[in-house]
Amino acid sequence: MDKKYKLIYFNVKGKGEVIRLIFTYGKIPYEDVRIESSQWPALKPNTPFGQLPYIEFDGKTLAQSNAIARYLAKQCDLTPTTDWEQAQADELSDVVQDIKTIARPVNPVYEKDEAKRKSLLPDVLAAVTQLLDKVEARLAANTSGWLVGNKISWIDLLFFTTTEYYVTVFGKEVLAKYEHQHKLYTRIKQIPQIAAYLEKRIDTVI
Repeated sequence: MDKKYKLIYFNVKGKGEVIRLIFTYGKIPYEDVRIESSQWPALKPNTPFGQLPYIEFDGKTLAQSNAIARYLAKQCDLTPTTDWEQAQADELSDVVQDIKTIARPVNPVYEKDEAKRKSLLPDVLAAVTQLLDKVEARLAANTSGWLVGNKISWIDLLFFTTTEYYVTVFGKEVLAKYEHQHKLYTRIKQIPQIAAYLEKRIDTVI
């Protein structure tokens, strides 16, 4: 593959981590450019939509994490097999966004007031759990163990990052409740190139 990719994102996992995992899974070389918060004001006007992440390649830019993920998935056989399966993957990507939006008020990165976090936590966790229950049922119904179809796709890697997110926010005991999500998480961690990446990954809170 002769494209020279550059990923520009903050020095966190966040929306950039699924992109890093797709590059890693597909063994696609890329430059991981991590922006510190102090650099962001100067960089922001020159980004495609005033947001991160975005990627650069062949003199072009592409923004929006899910658009990037879908594009890169096509480069390394991480696209679901049928149009219906791709629609299901898109559906689940919106569920991921819902989970993160609901959880944001108790995310320790954004809410520093521990008393406020604790007061909000029960209601927020209940709302997130309703979505996780549905994801668990979806996984349980698919004998392949993947979220859609019978092979790994980009949505599995996206949900891996989401699992890391909700474990960070709510604790490991939440993942322990979900047998099939735990199996998916473990299965992805054991993919050799993913395992190697995780072993040397830059340690960030979220």
